[in-house]
Order: sequence, then C-alpha cells, then structure tokens
Amino acid sequence: TAYSLLDAYGSLSPDAILSHLDDNCTHQALPASLGMPPRSKEEFRGHAQGITSIFTTFAMVPQNIYEDEDNNAVVIHALMDGQLNKPGMGQWKNECIMLLRFTPDGSKITQIREFVDSAKAMEMR
Repeated sequence: TAYSLLDAYGSLSPDAILSHLDDNCTHQALPASLGMPPRSKEEFRGHAQGITSIFTTFAMVPQNIYEDEDNNAVVIHALMDGQLNKPGMGQWKNECIMLLRFTPDGSKITQIREFVDSAKAMEMR
C-alpha cells in the first residue's frame, strides 16, 4: 500500500492518491511551525488537487522505507522530482519523510504525517 501511494502521487491524479486512504484518514504537513492544520480526507482532496495541478510530471522516489508491522506503520524517506507547468518555473526537487499508519489489514492508510522541507513548502504557498 505504501509503494502504491508513492506511485499514485506520480500519476498526478487526486483520485488515484485518495484511493489508498481510509475514509477517516487524516493528513498533516509538518513541522507544526508551518501552521498547516491536519486535514480530513476530503480536505486533503482539495490540497492534492492544488498540488497536482501545478506539475506536468512528478515522482516520489523512496530512499528508505521502514516497516513496523506490529503497529501497522511505515516510515518513508522520499525524494520528490517534478516539472512545474508554469513558464520559467522549471524543475522542482524536494524531499520528505512520511509517517503512515494503516488499517489493521494493511489495505488502507489511516494517517499521513508528512515532514516537508520548510523552505520549499513556503515557496509553494
């Protein structure tokens, strides 16, 4: 499910991304100093639509993945690489740490806590 989520980001389709989320999933961009409150699945849909709309290509490339089966959790360190669709904006490179929690059967994600590069996040606001 974690790899499928990363692949879905590359599709630039909010529906593909959200298909991996439980109905009660929450997403929060961290650190808290960014002032981004937790989002419900539907609030995250709006966020995903905004982000995916500014890219022509995008990939999340996992560098490290740590699984904790006892707690239905995964930690991912990923590099992000995309092409922005506005003239002159060019390539976007970034990285993040994603903390994912899953339903007991592991089929859906119940929580995403995403530590982002604060400076890059401010550029996107």
